[in-house]
Amino acid sequence: MRNPRAKRMILAVKPRGGVRLTLPPRASEEDGLKFLNAKQEWVLAAIERQKTKGNNTPQIIGPSFVTRSHTLRLAPAQTDKIRVGIRGGHITVTYPEQLPHTDSQVQAAIRKGVEQAWRAEAQTLLPPRVEEIARRLGLHYNSVAVRNTVSRWGSCSAHNDISLSLHLLRLPDHLIDYIITHELCHTVHKNHGPRFHALLDRYTDGRHPALRRELSSYNTRW
Repeated sequence: MRNPRAKRMILAVKPRGGVRLTLPPRASEEDGLKFLNAKQEWVLAAIERQKTKGNNTPQIIGPSFVTRSHTLRLAPAQTDKIRVGIRGGHITVTYPEQLPHTDSQVQAAIRKGVEQAWRAEAQTLLPPRVEEIARRLGLHYNSVAVRNTVSRWGSCSAHNDISLSLHLLRLPDHLIDYIITHELCHTVHKNHGPRFHALLDRYTDGRHPALRRELSSYNTRW
C-alpha cells in the first residue's frame, strides 16, 4: 500500500498472517520489491514470532526426553524441594513424590536442567564448528559466544563477534552449519542485501533458499 504521509518504507507482519509494505509517495514498486527482498530473513523471523505468540501451550517434557548427549531422569522422592543435577550424561530432576512430572514447578526445573545440558553441549560443539567452517570458507571472525537466546538463532556484531543460541542444539547438523555460515557471511556484509544473499547462496552450494525454508519450520522457543 502507498501512504502519502509516509517518509520511509515500513514493513509489518500481521498477527493473522500476511505481510504489509507501506511505500512513501516517491518510492516505486521496484524499490519496494528490492526492500522486501532485502528483509526476507526479518519477515521469516517475525512470522515465527507470531506463531509462538499464538500458541501459549507449553510443551510437556516427559521421562523419554533426550538431548544430544544427555538423558532426562525424573526422580520423585520424599522431599519438599526440587533439585536439578547434570552429571554422567544424565539430567536428574528430583522433586516431591506427591507432584506429577507435569506440575508447572517440576516442568520449570526440567527446562532449566535441559537448557543447562544444551549449554554444556553447545560450548563443546559450536565454537570448534565455527572455526572449522570459517577456515574452510576463508572467512574471519573475532569471537564466539553461546547464549540462551530465544529471539534469534545467531547474530554477528560490527566487530565480527558471533553469538549463537544454545537452542541450535535442537536443529539437525546441516541447519546448524547453515546458521553458522549465515553469521560468518555477516563478517563480509552487515545487512541482508543482495550481495549478502549471493554470498550465502555460494557458500551453501545454491541451497540457501531451500535451507531457509526448512529452518522456518523450527522455532527458538520451545
